Formats: sequence, structure tokens, C-alpha cells
Amino acid sequence: MRLSEERISGLSRRIMDLLLDEEHLDLEIGEDRFGVMLEAKLTQLLRIEDEIDEEASAWMHQHKPALEDGTPEFEVEMEKVKKNIADTKGYVLY
Repeated sequence: MRLSEERISGLSRRIMDLLLDEEHLDLEIGEDRFGVMLEAKLTQLLRIEDEIDEEASAWMHQHKPALEDGTPEFEVEMEKVKKNIADTKGYVLY
């Protein structure tokens, strides 16, 4: 994953604090429990993105071997492939 567990935990806490401070949430569970759930969801979403990246990279190397990693052409094609894979999984990339 691109982010460490500590970074994900810190981001989860910041997101939760912002939501609570702005009164966007009215928790019916404890903050600690919500924090654990939020952290788990962020981790899950990041893993899905990693899987999409890996699948797209494998597809590119198999179907577009003439394109060199890191070139603008490769990056454009890679983004298209990632979007297609994400779409088939019902996932939206940002």
C-alpha cells in the first residue's frame, strides 16, 4: 500500500474529528468503534486501488509491451486501463 498503517490511522482520526467537529455525524456507537470501522474501510479501499494498479500494470505489460514505463504514452494508456478495470469492479477512482 502507498500509505503506512500509521498514516491510515492518522488520516482516519483526522477525518473522524472533522466530521464530528462540523457536526456532520451523530454517532450511535462509540467514537473508538467508529474510528476502527473508518480505518478498516480506508484500508479496504486502498487495497482495492492497489489491486487495480497491479491488474492494470500486468495488462499493460502483456498487451502494450512496446510502451515504456514512465513515458507519457504509457501513463495515458495505464489510466485508461485502470479506469476500465475499476468500472468493471464498480469502483470509482479519483
